[in-house]
Amino acid sequence: MPPPAPRRPSLFRPPDLRSLLLFAAVTALLTLFWWLAVSASRAKSQTSDELPHIAAGYAYDRFGDFRLQPENGNLPQRLYGLPGLAADARFPRDPENWSVARYWHLAWDYFYALDNPTDRIVQQARSLNALLGAALGLLIFWLAHRHFGPAGGLLALAFYVFAPNFLTHSALATSDVCAAFFLTLAPWLFWRHLARRDFASGILAALASGLTLVAKFNGLLIVPLYALLGVADVWLRADPAFRVRGRRFVANFALGLLQAVAAAIVIWAFYNFRFSARGPDLPALDASDWMLDHILPAAGATRTVIETALSRQLLPEAWLYGLTNVLAGASARPSFLAGEHSDHGWWQFFPTLFFTKTPLAMLGACLLALVAGLLAWRRAETSTRRAWLIAGCPLFLTALLVWFTALRSNLNIGDRHILAVYPPLFIALGILATRRTFAVAALALLIGQAVASFSIRPHYQAYFNPIAGGPAQAYRLVADSSLDWGQDLPTLRVWLESHRRPSEKFYLGYFGSAWPPHYGVRPDAFLPAANYIVRPPHVPYELEPGLYCLSATILNEVYSVYRGPWTPQMEAAWQRSRVAPPTAATFPQFDYLRLARLCKFLQLREPDAHAGYSILIYRLTATDLAAALTGPITGAHRVRPQP
Repeated sequence: MPPPAPRRPSLFRPPDLRSLLLFAAVTALLTLFWWLAVSASRAKSQTSDELPHIAAGYAYDRFGDFRLQPENGNLPQRLYGLPGLAADARFPRDPENWSVARYWHLAWDYFYALDNPTDRIVQQARSLNALLGAALGLLIFWLAHRHFGPAGGLLALAFYVFAPNFLTHSALATSDVCAAFFLTLAPWLFWRHLARRDFASGILAALASGLTLVAKFNGLLIVPLYALLGVADVWLRADPAFRVRGRRFVANFALGLLQAVAAAIVIWAFYNFRFSARGPDLPALDASDWMLDHILPAAGATRTVIETALSRQLLPEAWLYGLTNVLAGASARPSFLAGEHSDHGWWQFFPTLFFTKTPLAMLGACLLALVAGLLAWRRAETSTRRAWLIAGCPLFLTALLVWFTALRSNLNIGDRHILAVYPPLFIALGILATRRTFAVAALALLIGQAVASFSIRPHYQAYFNPIAGGPAQAYRLVADSSLDWGQDLPTLRVWLESHRRPSEKFYLGYFGSAWPPHYGVRPDAFLPAANYIVRPPHVPYELEPGLYCLSATILNEVYSVYRGPWTPQMEAAWQRSRVAPPTAATFPQFDYLRLARLCKFLQLREPDAHAGYSILIYRLTATDLAAALTGPITGAHRVRPQP
């Protein structure tokens, strides 16, 4: 009797109990992350950049018009446009704003002037972005699991789930988490393709490369990154013989070119395979402050490349316009750090944010992981060390290149621009699960991370560790999207309902693009601010005793023409403006000068309260106002000399 035929291995073998438990744990952690992020965002007003992101995405999806907000990533904005499509929202079509691509005004009308379900649209867009945050968590788990096993993957994911900066930006309809996801995924897939050199891995890498380039323009970091990976592949994987390495280097260059061609096809697909940014049956672009002729000179060394791509229509017009806009905007931008103003930033800006906005438990875990890695390196054989270098190469080079770019950047406004350095760190924490001693310490640190995260909830954006003095002192260190992105109007409304006295005057200096009355915040007067899209009328008003609520960015005068020390020239202009009662024509300058004096006075004073840490609240008496408006000005931030 012949022996029984061997059983074929099943493609769908039932998972064992350990696999089921691992799947359940990962699913639970990702669900928890999504819920923590989305539920906290419900307590927040629409942030500054969400306004154009969501509205532009709607214009892309509904009209096929790509002139609005092209500098912040077509892919995430298309995602954020979907809730408006589902709600059949109305969109302003007035030729005046369309013809100049005045997207801030169009977006403001879309949110607040057409009776659209704004809050629902914003919350659904945020929920969709939180799915990208969960996807990044899954990627972190998967890569850590590959290197350090199931326990390492779970540990890396758990630290990510309680990271305040990712809980912040995953639940905002902005492109930063999407960019961090693809800047983690694409280099790893390209590195994998350089090892396998087959069609399937090449297609996956090319798709990820293209998506990286439509997620956000910092995705262009994959160009030098892929070059570095190509060289590293030759050094780490090829035979030492010169000819062998030479042939592999040429082959890697060819593979890189194929990636570029395929990525360009992905870019064209996101712009409907159309060169023109203008959608069908929409007004032409007549003029704009951001016309290419105006911003190309600021594009620097890349100007010739962009002009060639435009003239030969190598890439969509809107993508090239967005790239030029980013390069021009990044050449100089007002910023603030620890009592100093600058238009060109500081190399210390992003390291300062990293060490103050990362929980101490996470910093401690990173230090412990470094110790664990060095100990393991000492014990490892040469072949094992080489295998580790190969495995970690794309993650290490990604973090290194993001840091290199950040340290040289003039755009110093928020830690969101270095989110891509964190995934390699979370993944590296997985090594702590490989030894019992380190695992016990890592669990204690993880509890510390969770405690820090819950202690600041729902104000994740305002998280600062004790190195910075905690969130209450953060306004003295930074402003703008590092702390203050216009998110705390609901918190301010709740505070006013509980603490505002009957008939007490209330003045608001707000940094953001949201409309405060939409969130129930109705001041007696709006203090002047350069960021108002629909400007309140310059009706003369007096400053009277009462509540003065100022966003941290307004208090620190980040975008004020009167920032810095109060000079004799400013004092002379102030005294001239007070000679006669201001008229409708002279009141705007008087109002800005008055606010500058008030801010410089308040910069030396502790606030009486705060709303979400980003809006500082002062209760001023008649004596306080007299000192601010007529007394000597002794306090003001410094202005860094231009390079």
